[in-house]
Amino acid sequence: MKPDKRSTHTHGWMLAAILLLGVGVRLYHLADRGIWYDDAFSIFLSERPLSAIIQGTAADTMPPLYYFLLHGWLHLGNSIAFIRGLNVILSCAIILGVYALGRRLWNAPSGLAAAWLTALSPLQVYHAQEVRMYALLTLMLVGYTLAFVRLWQAHRAGQRQDWRAWVGLVLTGALAMYTHNLAPFTLVFPGVFLLIRREWRLLRNWLGAMAGIGLLSLPWLWLVPGQVAKIQAAFWTPRPGVVEILQALVIFHTNLPLPSLWLGGALFITLTGVTLVVFETLRYQPRRAEEGLLLTAGLLPPALLFIASYLMRPIFVPRAFMLSQVVYFLFCSRVLTHPTRRAPAVLLGILLTVGSLGGLLYQAGYAAFPRSPFQAAMQSVQEISRRAASESKRLCIVHDNKLSFFPSHFYARDLPQTFLADVPGSHNDTYAPATQAAIGLFPTPSIEAAVQGCDAVAFIVFEKAIQEYHEMGYTEHAIIRWLSEHFTPRARERYGDLWILTFEHTP
Repeated sequence: MKPDKRSTHTHGWMLAAILLLGVGVRLYHLADRGIWYDDAFSIFLSERPLSAIIQGTAADTMPPLYYFLLHGWLHLGNSIAFIRGLNVILSCAIILGVYALGRRLWNAPSGLAAAWLTALSPLQVYHAQEVRMYALLTLMLVGYTLAFVRLWQAHRAGQRQDWRAWVGLVLTGALAMYTHNLAPFTLVFPGVFLLIRREWRLLRNWLGAMAGIGLLSLPWLWLVPGQVAKIQAAFWTPRPGVVEILQALVIFHTNLPLPSLWLGGALFITLTGVTLVVFETLRYQPRRAEEGLLLTAGLLPPALLFIASYLMRPIFVPRAFMLSQVVYFLFCSRVLTHPTRRAPAVLLGILLTVGSLGGLLYQAGYAAFPRSPFQAAMQSVQEISRRAASESKRLCIVHDNKLSFFPSHFYARDLPQTFLADVPGSHNDTYAPATQAAIGLFPTPSIEAAVQGCDAVAFIVFEKAIQEYHEMGYTEHAIIRWLSEHFTPRARERYGDLWILTFEHTP
């Protein structure tokens, strides 16, 4: 049956409205949202020549594709809103991809419902406004899934295989490999699905496509073992358990962190929503093989990451399996568009909308670790620097670690600032020497070296770092104690959870 032209026209307008909503939500507070360490790292590395980007990423834990794209984007503009515009575009393309996936798997109304959920998802909006590679990764994985669905449906219908879909599968798979080193945990889902269904001919063809992806990725794959070794030595996430699984589900609905008062509501929305979707999906008749495909795509990546977290360093991070959220939205869309079961659809719609709006509201104004108010703090430090200069004093601006230095340096590049090196071999020791050389920003090995010849010191430290020393039984942060012994404390200013402590040399 040919689609009704009036319905097609209506669906087109509805998709345009959803896309416009997604753009508006992603542009809201785009310039005001604070820069943090990962944002600044991406910007500083992407400003460098392509050869330096390759050098820096080879010593880091991520491939270079996103940095290459950002490198070209920065040639067009360098305001924070414009820089984030790249990810906004990628994130809006995800909305279109989710619609196409839902329409092909179920129908156009389901595609629209899934696109609506994606447009309002706090997690998707977060990565649309973050200067990192996760929007690009999600777009590539959605494209990869869409290409495979086309190939699989053609195979089931006995139709001739579309070579363009195969090219799309290989290209999106290879681009995902150049975007994130955890992409293979998602790329393998078609093989597992076909193996379970014993669809041997398509499985052989898919294995050939995977060989093509491997060949295209070969220039980068030879560096991966060294990056895995780095993850083994320095990665901060805990080994996953029930709590981490629940957190991942909450992130899919409302994102984290949330205020303590909101956590109970977020957990209720999450558990009720998931239960409702599972129950209604089990009731749905007739059963379709597409359900098994989506379950494999949604559950296999987190399951593999969970297992790998017990075989190596923990790598169970929800942003590495964002396709699973898309799969969840696709299942939600069937409940929301069921032709007869309206009560579950209305309840689920209310739960998802409240969760999304609550998460977006809190996310828009969040300004705590690691997204502390660095810009306001740097305005204060600039005033301290001017006063020191007027008094002919040499001021040294020292950061406790790279997490506060990088965003502070972004907001005040004219200020001479330095930061203390991570403890060698610790889980925080993630800033490799080769990456330092590529970016051109180097730590100072000790506080003694950082303040040598200084008349005054502005020491910048997170409240979190001070609390960690107290939790270990110390009465004072080690660096603050050393500065208090060798300089005279003068002032303490607090900006959110960021402290600026000033000291002066005692003759």
